[in-house]
Amino acid sequence: MNRTLTDILLRLASTVAGCLKELPRRVHTDERGSISIITVFTLLMFTMILVMIVNVGTHIDDKLKMQNASDAATYSGGVVLARGMNGLAFSNHLISDVFAMTAFLREGRDRNAESLVPPVLDAWAYAGETLARSQFPKFAQLGAAIVDKVPKEQEAVTAFGELTAAASELSLPVFEHILKAQLIGEFQRSLLQTVPQLAQSVADEVSRRHGLLGPSGGGSSSTLQTNYEAERGSQRAVLWRTSVLPVSLGDESDPLVRTLPVVDPDPFQNDYPQLLDADVYLEISLRQRRNVARKFLNDWNFDRLRIFNNDAKMSTYFHLWRIATCGQLERLLNIEYPVTNVPMLLRFTEINEPMEGLIRRAENPDENTRLTRRRDDHFPLVMSNLRGLVDLDSYIEDNFHFVGVTYRRHRSELGPGLFTNPLKANADAQTFSQISLFIPRPRKHLIHVGDAAPDDGVDQVSLGGTFGFTSQIEVPRNTTPVVDSPDNDSMERVLRERWLLENYPTNWDLLNQNWMVQLIPATARRLPEILQSNPGGDFSNVRLPNYGETEHNLLKRVNTH
Repeated sequence: MNRTLTDILLRLASTVAGCLKELPRRVHTDERGSISIITVFTLLMFTMILVMIVNVGTHIDDKLKMQNASDAATYSGGVVLARGMNGLAFSNHLISDVFAMTAFLREGRDRNAESLVPPVLDAWAYAGETLARSQFPKFAQLGAAIVDKVPKEQEAVTAFGELTAAASELSLPVFEHILKAQLIGEFQRSLLQTVPQLAQSVADEVSRRHGLLGPSGGGSSSTLQTNYEAERGSQRAVLWRTSVLPVSLGDESDPLVRTLPVVDPDPFQNDYPQLLDADVYLEISLRQRRNVARKFLNDWNFDRLRIFNNDAKMSTYFHLWRIATCGQLERLLNIEYPVTNVPMLLRFTEINEPMEGLIRRAENPDENTRLTRRRDDHFPLVMSNLRGLVDLDSYIEDNFHFVGVTYRRHRSELGPGLFTNPLKANADAQTFSQISLFIPRPRKHLIHVGDAAPDDGVDQVSLGGTFGFTSQIEVPRNTTPVVDSPDNDSMERVLRERWLLENYPTNWDLLNQNWMVQLIPATARRLPEILQSNPGGDFSNVRLPNYGETEHNLLKRVNTH
């Protein structure tokens, strides 16, 4: 038993000694298990690459979403500004319309023109009686018709006078109170203060909503959103003027630097003493008010007194009424409100001239040249002439361009021990966009003109527009185009097609209600200053980048515009 155990131990020791002798050689020659070690390192490398790809993709996706938020926020704020400009233009028209309507209703109250009608009709009655006694049948019939029509025209004049007097009794006090209290001017001045604040709030809210991850309501966000905002904070936006002043956070009472490029030329308001060329503003404003008020009064007269201009001409009531209402309007404009209740104007260019006046000079550089901004072949020439009169790019950028900037903290890295964001240590994430307020040029559209029907003719279909400016399309009614043969179809079609320009105003002034907004490349001269400026207020803790004062290459590298 002991001998057997001894033999086993000896053989075991011999085997172990042999294995120990073979071990150094087997380490260099045995390849079993090496794939496992390679697999471990390969999986580790691919894991690191996967984390890097996901990390980069996450940052790119985050940057694109922030840029979309910046575009949406800036455009939304610009829409508010454009609507503010259109609101001011509408109220400018409203001032003149109130003057015209007040003159119309005052004549309805005073009935001056009506008092002059009886002598005119008496003269017609005398002439009719004289003709009725004529021996010529035609003259006798004409005289009888005149005598028969005289009382009818007097009845029509009296009925219209009573109707207008009743309307005047009800409505005239309202219009006179509007002028006396200068309510439209107060509305416009409130608009100048409110629109920039609203635009700033809209831009910030749109940016914040673009940063939400989940549904939110009642002031409480989802758990995912709460955790996300705890990491990065809320996504906020600020709308900037190109003068490096946040919209609505500057002095909106200063006509030279306020957000909307609008000036109030009323001598009794705050803008007038701050303007070096205030008298020029006032003169242009009064001229605009007079011209538009006369146009509105003319429209009212031709519309309301159509019967006296067409069917009841013997009384000359239409012409007497027009003279009387024009006198009422002149009294309102020149005596009662000579310098108040005036329309607002766009801020002048650097050479103290309105933009629309310069455009008209560019369209007519000399007596032998007549250009128009509405035609494509003339437009480049007009723009070239305009740039020779004024620094157009600077004027447009300083007054009608705005920059929106979106701020938020950088998101955390995936694999923070492996990758780092060099921008995170010094500045927060930032994206930006630029918008422009502008008056669009008319576009061409192709229309088809049908044959006129024997009875009904051709309809004129309005495409809308502002008062006095409508686009018309000719369309056939109860008829179809006539085509003689298939061979003439192409020629017939060409002859029936027309390219027309949309007929809406293109004047660059504050009587035009077609102000629009568009996103443009962010190329403002002072863009680096805007991006490096702290907007203050709720944004005072934002960490801003440092692009340097003169080094624009770095900004060009990160600028996606």
